[in-house]
Amino acid sequence: MQLIKGAAVCGLTVAALVAGGSMVAAASAAAGPPAASPAGVAPAATKAPAIASRTADCRPMPPPRHRQELDGFVLGWVPPGLGPLATDFVYEWEDVGFRSRVWESGPYPDESYRVDLQITVMRSPFFTDVAAVREFLVEYLERDPAGWATEPFAHPDGPGFSDIGELFWLAEPGVAIRVFGGGEQIDFRDLTRTACAVRQVTPMD
Repeated sequence: MQLIKGAAVCGLTVAALVAGGSMVAAASAAAGPPAASPAGVAPAATKAPAIASRTADCRPMPPPRHRQELDGFVLGWVPPGLGPLATDFVYEWEDVGFRSRVWESGPYPDESYRVDLQITVMRSPFFTDVAAVREFLVEYLERDPAGWATEPFAHPDGPGFSDIGELFWLAEPGVAIRVFGGGEQIDFRDLTRTACAVRQVTPMD
């Protein structure tokens, strides 16, 4: 479960989302020992399996079916199967203001909750460009400054970066957005679609 530094709860639970799931079928077949290759004939090269790309790409999407808003931004789409508890938080850290919506699953037998999805609007005069946003998040999230979030992410509202399970971008100077997926049920494609559907609807001063 992800911990939120200095979080002061300032909201209440919103509507529950319908939980979903998927089923994976597996099959196996017995095989005999490999046949020997004819003399002088090299064995055929085995093609390596393709590895899924983590490239973030915003593509045109249909209008949102269930419009949600968070601090001047519309949340046009969220993945199905999120936990039933959705809560808003308002807090500050190092002169950065946060407004965050968190979807959680639980409670589990040990009375714990798991963060499935978190969308956060961050405001600070320090955010002059996307490099400044990344610099702040490296410190705030305690990430490796050399290796974390080096993949560019081109959001329709502004430039950003992505890493495994999260994307962030500068909507305009002083305003940045971060989308974090904390559950294995949300793949990077759905996380990217969620981020691309977060659009500014109220001009910022």
